[in-house]
Amino acid sequence: MPTTLTLYRGEKSAWWPAPDIRLMSGMTLYQPWPAATALALWNKLSQEVSRQLGLNLEKKVAAYAQFLRASGRPFALSTAWTETGSFSSDYDYVIKIPNAHLFYWGGSKDKPELGEQLNISSPSQVTADFIVLNASTLAASTVLGFGHNTGTKEITFFHDLPLGLIQSCNGKAPNALGIKTKADLSFDEKIKYGKFLR
Repeated sequence: MPTTLTLYRGEKSAWWPAPDIRLMSGMTLYQPWPAATALALWNKLSQEVSRQLGLNLEKKVAAYAQFLRASGRPFALSTAWTETGSFSSDYDYVIKIPNAHLFYWGGSKDKPELGEQLNISSPSQVTADFIVLNASTLAASTVLGFGHNTGTKEITFFHDLPLGLIQSCNGKAPNALGIKTKADLSFDEKIKYGKFLR
């Protein structure tokens, strides 16, 4: 059953620009994987998982989950499904993923696949690492997330999140954040923030 995920992300001003610049192109990744669709991203993700050490799929998924959480990855955007104990920083974002479909991992250790679709709506119901789409199939989805069975039930995305999925930053809706356009930026700002502007 689809659900609406409300997710949380905190960003430090030492690393990330303020939301008026940060959100000009939505919430972007620093070095995204070169893939145009959720299906292409899934193919990359499943290859990465299958390369991990482990005697079975569960151990390989756990190894890749640990790799993602060990430190920030330039191709990944981490969020938390639980507000309590989630990321908190200079810029606290709330993200909504409507029509979210959750799946456990399936397939084999050498060929990971989408497993059982979950009928859950709360992070407390999660009992293993999972996959997040916003459709019932990879081909129809525009979202791909790796859900972690941690205390905060983190979800890592492998693509930029469009502005329409950002509900707020520090309690303000995007239309109240004064988001700039590229034309508003100085030459130096365009150089400095080029990685975030697509």
